Amino acid sequence: MALVFYARVSSKGQNLSRQLARAKEVKADKVFTDKLSGKNVDRQGLRDMLDYLREGDTVEIVSLDRLSRDYNDIHNLVQQLKNKGVQLIVDDLPQTNTGNKLVDQFMLDMMISLMGFVAQNEREKIKERQRQGIEQAKKRGVYKGRPSKYTPESNSPEGRLVYENIKNHYLKGDYGSKVQLAKDNGVSRQQLYRILKRIDKENNHLN
Repeated sequence: MALVFYARVSSKGQNLSRQLARAKEVKADKVFTDKLSGKNVDRQGLRDMLDYLREGDTVEIVSLDRLSRDYNDIHNLVQQLKNKGVQLIVDDLPQTNTGNKLVDQFMLDMMISLMGFVAQNEREKIKERQRQGIEQAKKRGVYKGRPSKYTPESNSPEGRLVYENIKNHYLKGDYGSKVQLAKDNGVSRQQLYRILKRIDKENNHLN
């Protein structure tokens, strides 16, 4: 029976150190990590963890939103763990120990339902505040849209590196296919097409 720790942050620029320190503190047998948004459950670390788990194992996370920020996804993931016979420990939820496993599970289920609702509700409020802010900015004529990550002047060092790498291979013509070029650089096809459109525009301007 293994103690498995799952840690997640929303982007590659964020740090997992606090969660990994907790994994070390509890002497986790196995640690899985992701640096992806909680809006999507299609994460390599999460998939690998679910494949790894066996009946009798325990999964620990620092908070419920590390699994997901979507109410339905949280419930689906918790149910998957139950179906595998895996116990879930959420550090910021109070642990119950009444001596009655059925009562303890019932209370944990209620807390997970409540916290899952809170997590999604907070995400919806953030989205609504963002929408209102954009509307106000448009009315004032100052809305410029979300800055692109993959540009030469991006604030993200990783974004600038990806852009230059794609530009280098694209202009040399040694990338095989556009699908492979997108995959090699960890971007979606839509993102790749936007990057290539900019490269073509810059190149045409120089010519």
